Amino acid sequence: MLDYIIRRFVYTLITIVAVATILFILFRMLPGEPTMQVISPAMDPAVQERMKKAFGLNEPIWKQYFIYMKNLITLEWGRSFVSAQEVTSILSYRFWNTILLMAAGMCMTLVLGIGMGIIMAWRRNGAVDLIGTVVGLIFQAAPPFITGLLLLMILSYNMGFFPTGGMYAPGNRPDGLFDLLTTADFWHRLVLPTLTVGMYYISTPMLIMRDSMLEVLGSDYIELARAKGLKSRVIMIRHAARNALLGVVTIAGIMIGFAVGGQVVVESLFSWPGMGQLMVESAAQHDYPVAQGTFLMLAILVISLNFLTDVLYSYLDPRIKITAKGLS
Repeated sequence: MLDYIIRRFVYTLITIVAVATILFILFRMLPGEPTMQVISPAMDPAVQERMKKAFGLNEPIWKQYFIYMKNLITLEWGRSFVSAQEVTSILSYRFWNTILLMAAGMCMTLVLGIGMGIIMAWRRNGAVDLIGTVVGLIFQAAPPFITGLLLLMILSYNMGFFPTGGMYAPGNRPDGLFDLLTTADFWHRLVLPTLTVGMYYISTPMLIMRDSMLEVLGSDYIELARAKGLKSRVIMIRHAARNALLGVVTIAGIMIGFAVGGQVVVESLFSWPGMGQLMVESAAQHDYPVAQGTFLMLAILVISLNFLTDVLYSYLDPRIKITAKGLS
């Protein structure tokens, strides 16, 4: 297993370098001049040159690339062209905001989705199965901005149960993550965006779990467990559900990665200061250091989740072994 982990770690590093290279090229192919955001043509030429040198824009592209890769390794991702803040400080704040939102949404998605999938498979072709399938497909077909708008209109504007957006009340920004998590107002404001994310993604684990459960329930060892007189609850949870989870684990890492990187609409709708908003803003402003850092951080997260998915396989199904060549 150690050999496999080392091999995967090497592959992960190669993938990260490839993604970083592609991002460096793509953002410099975008139309427009990045220096226009920070250097006015009306400035003295000597001042313009000093500012270009400060941002490393006076060097040839090939040299900028090597500086970029060196800074990537040392976690010195430069400063924003727009705000002059360190990229790492900007990303650390926005990253955890997105993680908090996505963690709440994915917990709702996976817990309810897996639970509903188990019940739907156990009561196949019944009312619960039919209603769950129809509702799941409706949620999946409804764009997040439609679901979010409906939740805002009904639960916020009409009934006044929840705030219209933001992580905290204006002027009451918590000092740190601990203060944020211990504030009741934060959890109150987290409900609507969590419901929006959860309702959109819940059909994926629910339907995959249902199909996997139906396949597992027809296996010989399930019939053997029934013949031994085991309780239905034991058969469903300990024998059927555990093996059926493999299908959900396969898609969970990718689904979470896309959820983290693709919630621009949700974050904009609820004024949530996360990575999605930052991604769009930095790309539109040609803020290369911030844009590259945002995309790269999300890529690293997705790659890491895929690695953890492979390792979880061996725990959930003892029949699967991890070798130096991979899963077998």
